[in-house]
Amino acid sequence: MTGSLSPALTVEQALEVLKRLKTAAPPATADKLAGVAALVQNLAQENAYLNTLLLEGIPGGAPAAPPAEVAPVVPARGDSRTVTDELRQAAALPDVPLLDLFAGLNDALRPPLIAIRGRAELVQAGLLGQITPEQDVWLHAIDENTARAFAVLDALQEMIALKRGQVRLEIVNFISTDLLTEGWERVKDRVRPYNHDVTIQAPEVVPLAQGDFYHALVILTDILDNAIRYTPPGGQIRMSVDNLGTHVLFSVTDNGIGLSPEDLAQVGKPFWRGTQNKLVRQHSGTGLRLFLAKQTLELLGGELIFSGEPGLGSTFSFALPAPV
Repeated sequence: MTGSLSPALTVEQALEVLKRLKTAAPPATADKLAGVAALVQNLAQENAYLNTLLLEGIPGGAPAAPPAEVAPVVPARGDSRTVTDELRQAAALPDVPLLDLFAGLNDALRPPLIAIRGRAELVQAGLLGQITPEQDVWLHAIDENTARAFAVLDALQEMIALKRGQVRLEIVNFISTDLLTEGWERVKDRVRPYNHDVTIQAPEVVPLAQGDFYHALVILTDILDNAIRYTPPGGQIRMSVDNLGTHVLFSVTDNGIGLSPEDLAQVGKPFWRGTQNKLVRQHSGTGLRLFLAKQTLELLGGELIFSGEPGLGSTFSFALPAPV
């Protein structure tokens, strides 16, 4: 049995829900909801512009034209400039590095996200009186989508740290099966609703691996999470480790949706998700976790490897050096 999934909320749907809530609200609360609606619309504009900046700043990304000028929905107190205006001005200055620009996004975007989520939670808690089941569904979707936006900001911060060489690595030798066991401990509660059969496979002589255990665990957990979500209920997932001599290979194999030839060419690119598949669309995601995994593995002297066939499943692996 699977948990219920709320539909992904578009900006237009969010604004419509807020409009309907505002109509039924007392004047003071209606003014607050109008402010939330303004924040939602501004955030959507800023997110679209951020995507164009990322594509321009990442090698291999297609250049994109800046978005058309959009007037602010509601002027800020004492200042009619939006965050998008600030981004455009900074992007036009040749002496502003792109990573520095991204570093400021956290301060610019987190406050409106917090405001949106907080007000939605207050409404959901009964601030405006009893809400209908339909309104509860959409308010829950607002919460899910703000959580997705927070995940994007967190991933961007990690990407900036990687590019600036600010990621602290603690290279140690560790028993490879310890990584699999710890990975399983972290995801086992997520597996239960899907009723997947998860197994662990290792050679009789368990190899030692060399790397940062914490960062390797994050990569393994992200791969496991994808296998859990993108395998239909009652699926088979196998975690394994193999000794390759100079390297140790950690793998997660499933019998889920698999990968098409087109997917194989895109996996690991920033913001890419296989949304042509219905099961992928049912789950939120940033499209940055595998991209960050590839960057981290380069620092660890490792590599991300993947294969699969549509409808038959896929295998995601990463190699870490074996101790010399």
